[in-house]
Amino acid sequence: MTTERRVRFATFFWPAAVALLLAGLFLTPLRNVDLWWQLDSGRWMLEHGQYLGKEVRSFSIPGAAWPNFSWLFQVLIAAVEWRRGFWGLLAFKALLWWLILFLLLRSAWVADVPAALLLAPLLFASLVFPVLYLRPHLFEGVFLACVVWLLHRPRQPRDPLWYALMIIVWANCHASAVIGAAALALHYVWGAEFKLPEWRGLLRRMPVGLLLGLLVFATPNGFGILQVLSGHAGGEYLHVYIHEWFSPAGLPALVFVALLTIGVGVLLRRDLLVPAELFLIVLFLVLGNGSKRFLYELSLLLIRPAAVLAGLLLSQLASRHKSGNQYWQWAYGMLLVIPLATVYGLPFAWNIQRAADYPVMQREFPHVAVALLQPILAGEPELRVWNNYGWGGYLEWQGHGKLKVYIDGRTPTVFTEEMMLTGNLSQTRPQLLRSQLSHWKVDAVVALRQAFLPIAPGDPEWALVGFDDMSVVYLRVGLAQRYGLADIGFDPFRPWPAVDAIHAGQVMQGLRTQAALQWTNALAWQRLGQLQGMWGKDEKDRAEALDAFQHAMVLVPENGSVRLGLAQLRQGAGQSAQQIAQPILDSLNASDLPVFAGLETQVAALLLATGYPQQAIQVLSPQDWRYHQQLDARVDVWSLRMQAHAGLGEKEKAAFDQRMAQQLMLDAGFGR
Repeated sequence: MTTERRVRFATFFWPAAVALLLAGLFLTPLRNVDLWWQLDSGRWMLEHGQYLGKEVRSFSIPGAAWPNFSWLFQVLIAAVEWRRGFWGLLAFKALLWWLILFLLLRSAWVADVPAALLLAPLLFASLVFPVLYLRPHLFEGVFLACVVWLLHRPRQPRDPLWYALMIIVWANCHASAVIGAAALALHYVWGAEFKLPEWRGLLRRMPVGLLLGLLVFATPNGFGILQVLSGHAGGEYLHVYIHEWFSPAGLPALVFVALLTIGVGVLLRRDLLVPAELFLIVLFLVLGNGSKRFLYELSLLLIRPAAVLAGLLLSQLASRHKSGNQYWQWAYGMLLVIPLATVYGLPFAWNIQRAADYPVMQREFPHVAVALLQPILAGEPELRVWNNYGWGGYLEWQGHGKLKVYIDGRTPTVFTEEMMLTGNLSQTRPQLLRSQLSHWKVDAVVALRQAFLPIAPGDPEWALVGFDDMSVVYLRVGLAQRYGLADIGFDPFRPWPAVDAIHAGQVMQGLRTQAALQWTNALAWQRLGQLQGMWGKDEKDRAEALDAFQHAMVLVPENGSVRLGLAQLRQGAGQSAQQIAQPILDSLNASDLPVFAGLETQVAALLLATGYPQQAIQVLSPQDWRYHQQLDARVDVWSLRMQAHAGLGEKEKAAFDQRMAQQLMLDAGFGR
């Protein structure tokens, strides 16, 4: 074999082999909830021979317009499932994984250092592999990897044709084609160097670049692709209830280290990146700072430059040895892989999977509910099911058009955020749930298993006919009797025991003693201030309480209850609005916010009373999604949000808050 052929073989073989190893090592079963409504939509289009651009599977908004920007992906996976079943889908998923890694590693092959190709993907494995579900985002990864490969390939006359073809296919699979088209157009017009092109050439290439950008609208949706992007960007509650839209507490330290290293690499090696690639990295860096959803794309884009730099590092280390250069490259590579795997671990927990989970992890879905409902579907024209948000697509797929759901994962492109909130809150608010079941004339309920039953045992209208580790299933009593399904007749859950409150009067003297003996006891000072403020009879007592709270706040400035107590004491003392709110405002302006767990409504009410509605909204919408969901289940929170939005002149938001408060009033006092 000649040297040229040997180089060509290595250029293909090593990226392909490493990609195959990683794809096989980290291949997970099919488990994402959105796969099912995507499959069902593709099956519908194959059966009807037409594009699906309206809602056909729900009873809540039948016939509603749906900007289905992933229709081609849906048809492809439905065709694979029709021909090869779920094992075929798992193999298709593995093929897409392999293709992403192969294209990225192929574009990173700048030296004969295969160990670097293994090192770079492992570096970002914890950010990439856990989200590589079989969904349109996986196709987005393929197209992004293809863009990276094209950006580093020598320019060829037919490049615009290949760019155009890829943009059209991409635009019909995922809305991120807008970003990909912008990168390809920039690369075609600007070129691969970080210097201003000659202006005549720039003008000559500009029309083709604009045409490439316009090709993203060559879909059945046309300009609707922009509506989809703006709809997701404007979702006020998506980041609270849908995990991939959570706002990160900050970019992972690994990303910062990679960016710093790449920045140094760019200075030392100017051809490490091209302008369009830098554009993509910066864009997804900005987006990833606001949502975890985009850390996937950012990590994919960082693999290639990280592999290049790792190759240069390993080559430099191995060159110090007089012989066995290839051996030493692998040796140093493994020395880096071992601590990397130790620090970051595997990209997901292997112990959550079993052999029985392949090809589909059935225990993630309400398969018991489906088994109970199937006989009924055979005898009924259709069945209306009030469902948990994540299971809508699975029920649609299993129902073959006869099982109509309340909602599925297409929020907010089809279903509204208000519907998502109502569906989520109804799982823990029995009267709200009952009103929805009556309004929509629901036949069955498939709910996520909670700490208590959303419908009490022995209910005259509903029968609990089944439950498992994941779900509970209810049927209308008449429907259950008609098909011979008996009510289980007992509550399978247990209530949490109540905790008695401490009698403050019994510990007053002890608190004074502790505060006197240990002046750094912040809790003693806080409790002393609370009790003194509650029982104080004159100005001296009030002043002592203020001093105690002030002392506690100096000791623990991050404690929200201390700041609230001080503000309330100042309010009782008749101080100015600014003085009253200052302890709260100081904490909101600080980079390290206190956690107002259990105090949000009191803090917000105080801020509203002192003329700070914007800050009240900030307190009632905490970044921590767990606290946010807990607050959404309370009438008083929605009422305070309504007052704050009204004070800011935001009438539409205030009206939305009012509707949610009115619905939750059905359960006023429940569980309080």
